[in-house]
This record gives sequence, C-alpha cells and structure tokens, in this order.
Amino acid sequence: GVVPCREAAVDFSDILGALLGLTCLNDLGLSSARRDKGLMKYAVSNAGLRVAKYARLTQGDGTDVINAVKELELEYPVVVKTPRGMSTMDVFICKDEKEAVQHSATIVRSVGPDGRKTQYALLEEFLGGEEFALNLIASPTTPRGVQVTDIWMYHKIETNGTMVNTYQELVDCHEKKYASLVKYAEGVCRAVGIKYGMAHCELKAKYDEKTKKWVDPVMIEIAGRLAGGRKAILAEATIPGWHPFEALIDAHCGFPVKMPPSFSPSKRAVQTYVPSDKNGILKSVQGNDFERLPTYHASSMLRKIGDKVERSTSLMTFAAFVWLVGDVDEVKRDAMRARAEFKVEVE
Repeated sequence: GVVPCREAAVDFSDILGALLGLTCLNDLGLSSARRDKGLMKYAVSNAGLRVAKYARLTQGDGTDVINAVKELELEYPVVVKTPRGMSTMDVFICKDEKEAVQHSATIVRSVGPDGRKTQYALLEEFLGGEEFALNLIASPTTPRGVQVTDIWMYHKIETNGTMVNTYQELVDCHEKKYASLVKYAEGVCRAVGIKYGMAHCELKAKYDEKTKKWVDPVMIEIAGRLAGGRKAILAEATIPGWHPFEALIDAHCGFPVKMPPSFSPSKRAVQTYVPSDKNGILKSVQGNDFERLPTYHASSMLRKIGDKVERSTSLMTFAAFVWLVGDVDEVKRDAMRARAEFKVEVE
C-alpha cells in the first residue's frame, strides 16, 4: 500500500497506488474530494448528509462575496478559507462584508499552504456549537468497513479573527451522547471514498440539554490520513489493545486489522496549545519546563531563542505543544497551568 503521511500527499498517494497496480486503494474518482474542501462538501451532500452552506469565490477583487452571501441567505459572521488548506492556515472568521471581501481577494490571488496556486476561495456559513475531531480506521476487514476509534473535543477561543485552540481532550466514543457524531463521521468517510487506512473528520455539533446528547453534526472537513498532533500516540497510550500504527499499515496492505474489545480510554489524554501573545524576535522564555506538570507525557517547543514569533492564530504559530495523560481533573488543571505559566519576551 501507499500511505499518505501528510495532508498534501492524500490525493497523490492513491494516484501513485493506482499507477503501481495496487488493489488496496481509495476511490480514485473521489480523490480530489478528499483534499479540496469545496468538492468534499459536494460529495458529502450528495450522500444525503448535512453540510454547511457554501460558495466558491473566484473574483480577484473579492466582490463576488456580496452576491454569494445574499444567494445563500447568510448572516455575518461568515467563514472564508483556502480550499486546500491545512493546520488551520488561511481560515478567517469575517464579521462583516469588508473583511470577507478582503480575505477572499487575498486567497484567490495567492499560493495555498500546500504550494499550489489557489483556484478559488471558499465561503461558508459560520456554524454554531462545539468542534470535535473523530479519527477512524477504514478496512473491508472491519465489521462496518469504517469505524470511529477516538473522539477529541476541541476547546477554542476567538482571537484575531479566527478560532484558536486552547486544548483538545480525548473522550469516550462509546458514550451514547456521541452516537450521532459517530454515525455521521462514518457516513462522511464513506461519502468521500475512504476504504483503506485512517481518516480524520472535523465537525461541529450542538448539545441538547433535554436528551443529554450531541446533535446536528455538520462536517468542517475530512482528511484521508492519520491524525496529526500525536493523537494516534495518545490513543495507543490510553486505549488498551489499540495499536493505530500497526492498523494503518495492515489496512493499506489489505491485511485484517486487529481491533480491541473496546475503544473506551482508560485515562484522559489532552493536547495543550501554548501560545505566544507577542510579535517579535524571541528573547527569553519562562515556564517551558513542562516536565514539572504531574500528568506530563510529552512536549515540543516550536520556537527557540532568536526565532521570530507572532501572536498565535494557527497551529504552526503556537510557541509549544504539551501532551498530558491522567485523570480528567488533573489533565485539565495541568493544561491551564501550561498555558498560564508560559511567558515570552521579545525584542
């Protein structure tokens, strides 16, 4: 099998697999729908699943925003994004027409994060609710052909015109309150032709106080690859009997995937996003001795002394990531400490 190891390789991997004459590969007719977010929404909608209202914008001056907002009967804020983005790059929450026109024009005239010339900007309705990521394994050897293995709930705040992560926590995918999310994500995976390997589906949902369940899931995007951010490593560390890296290779090679009796985690895992709140050249850092935290599992400093830093607005502009494993209250406490006690000085 050909395994995509990053977002930009998703469509190329299946094409390469076909050229090599392999039989264990995802639907070639939908390869672009696994990468282009406009085609992705079209495929998911055709499968009868709800998607956000959207429009493709191609005008270099961004003026087609005006008619698109009217035709879709949208209200501000709206989302404008690059269609082949990654790591939350070039995603803007626009509070008015001026911002939407500006960001659309910039995207249409630019090169995307994957190094390709952008063909259009994507306008979407702003979805309410909370954001989740559902990771899945796809293989004909599994009972349903595709199955959710772990769910991560995102905790975000709005900063500088975009939604920025504070931390993400692993929850139990077998809990009944997540049942509609699981069913929806598995449907999305099938809709874009993912039959072998891993998938990473991001969506939004609302909590129904009456039923005590998450309802009305709507896709943000799906990627035909292993989740980033050490999610697979933490899933393996907390879900007894689950070995996602072995499962990934087995699925792409057409071998039976070894599934655990349950995907319920024995401990809570958290990825913490440690931001820089300043722009400039990094002069000094305090609070980066993350090993002091009782639930510490791993960490990564993304900037060193002398590097340019900026206020964090996307995944790759954070100063550090910290991964924690332990009891629910303990990991949340340490996540807040990691962020609050981290200080940078710039010049």
